Amino acid sequence: MKRIAAFFDVDETLIKMKSMFHFYQFWCHCRQRQHEYNAFNERFITALSQGAKREELNRMYYRQLSGVYIDELYQEGENWFNKFLKKDEIYISSAIDAFYKHQTYGHLTVFISGSMLPLLKPLGRHLGVDVILCTQLLLNKEGKLTGEIDEPQTIGEGKKKALIPFSYSQHIDLENSFAYGDDLSDVSMLEATGNPVCVGDNTNLAAYARRNNWEILTESAHIY
Repeated sequence: MKRIAAFFDVDETLIKMKSMFHFYQFWCHCRQRQHEYNAFNERFITALSQGAKREELNRMYYRQLSGVYIDELYQEGENWFNKFLKKDEIYISSAIDAFYKHQTYGHLTVFISGSMLPLLKPLGRHLGVDVILCTQLLLNKEGKLTGEIDEPQTIGEGKKKALIPFSYSQHIDLENSFAYGDDLSDVSMLEATGNPVCVGDNTNLAAYARRNNWEILTESAHIY
């Protein structure tokens, strides 16, 4: 028997931040290396302005963590979550409402994000998500990050590339499943299901959603 799933992008879909960048600023602040964050931010903005592809920008980020022990990253991910993501106002209430409704219906809930497991795991535990599809960090024999990541990258088209084989392996009925995102880069992932949902009503994705008669969730300002 096939199952119904609800796939959720995370950053600016469930939470009102870009987790990777918020965490990296926290990481550098805790180590008194603000100059490192500022230098990276400047390089990132320059690369973005020069038209660097999203996949390369993503790799640029993870190379900043080369040489870090994975256990340390998990611990700091927990610390970051406890400091910032236990605040009610950080969540987008309309999307959180939808997430919990899917749980009530018995649907499989799935995070699908370009962020990494050390950040998504505590959030997933907090919300009770079933599965997390995210960036796979490559480690050396000592358990340190190499700075490189595995394919597929779970951003843009890579989200669909991760979603499809996962759905086949788990006998997911994609035509009756749901996907939630906030950005035009999520379109391929959203269109892989029969029920794409746009989070936020004043974006380029919202305009696309209106043209295609998709459901749109407004980004509620009230605290959930």
